[in-house]
Amino acid sequence: MKFGFMKGQGATEYLVLLAVVLIIALVSIALLGFFPGLAGDARRTQSDSYWRGDARPFAIMEHSASGGALSVVIQNIDSDQRTMTGFIAGVGVGNVSPNFFPIAGIVFAGGEKKAINSLNITLALPGSVTCTPAATYDLNITFTYSSPDISGQKQIGGKNLIGKCT
Repeated sequence: MKFGFMKGQGATEYLVLLAVVLIIALVSIALLGFFPGLAGDARRTQSDSYWRGDARPFAIMEHSASGGALSVVIQNIDSDQRTMTGFIAGVGVGNVSPNFFPIAGIVFAGGEKKAINSLNITLALPGSVTCTPAATYDLNITFTYSSPDISGQKQIGGKNLIGKCT
């Protein structure tokens, strides 16, 4: 047997494997937040996915903020009736300067959607108390609600509500 024909194969395989590892590393770094534009979009997508599918009993189907106003479309995911009595939107991590909105008993039938518009909210963005275009809001959400059997229940969001101001 002649072994002279495969002299460069080891070096070629090494370079190909190195390229694959570098590509995987770059994608991982981008998702972890090293590149600012890519990480924000991933966090917003995860937030929307959680609030539309995993959150129970209330889901936030749509949300937007402009100036000092937050608008949300909320759906009761459960089949039973729920009465929303409060909405807390805390800014950032740890509910810094939370905004509490007492809501006068909005009744949601099973599966029903309702829009709640123009909630006056302090978004506490860097250098501003209002939501300026292209800025990002990041809110901890807590709902207080009652079911036909139990009152004073709370739903604390597992992920923050993240979006871009318009």
